[in-house]
Amino acid sequence: MVNCYLVTGEGGSVLVDTGEEPYKEKVLKACQGEDVKLIVLTHGHIDHIQNGAWLSRQLGVPIGMNEKDVELIENQFAQPLEGRGIFGKALAAASLRKMRKNRIERFVPRVFLEEGDSLEEFGVKARILELPGHTEGSIGLLVGRKAVIVGDTLMHMVFPGIASICGDERKLRESTKRIGGLGERKIYFGHGGPVSWKKAERFLNRKAD
Repeated sequence: MVNCYLVTGEGGSVLVDTGEEPYKEKVLKACQGEDVKLIVLTHGHIDHIQNGAWLSRQLGVPIGMNEKDVELIENQFAQPLEGRGIFGKALAAASLRKMRKNRIERFVPRVFLEEGDSLEEFGVKARILELPGHTEGSIGLLVGRKAVIVGDTLMHMVFPGIASICGDERKLRESTKRIGGLGERKIYFGHGGPVSWKKAERFLNRKAD
């Protein structure tokens, strides 16, 4: 249900998000031989960070995230999380149950990522895009000229669209506009398969109508 990505360049690789505990070995195996130099967390929710501490140890690399989401490592309820519509409310309830039932091994991020930061020192041509709304510290990655990893700002669950759960819907919609303003790129979601922005925009407009 959760996507993790390896962004690979001439000088190394960056792992984006870490998934949930049952899949830690699978993620580690995918990283082996890829010269991973940094783990980037798009935001602080459990399904994206649960394997952070373990993978950081196994790979011997630091963890990077936006400072505004660090509080979620200690307390998943430090920021609000509400559902939009019937599906969103059900998804929010399921997410909150998961947060209550499961633990996160504590870790300390060593790299704080902000708008415009380059990841070239870690071997890849990518830069950080701040996308608040789903959480306060949600970030994305602009990869080259043709791709963007958006975390949970947008989701592709049944169809691509704005996240069904969020902390601040106004900020979420502003972040969605930012993604659209990047022009035609392939969108890589935290949940669901990638699509072109053109296709995602059609669904966004349809829902708005």
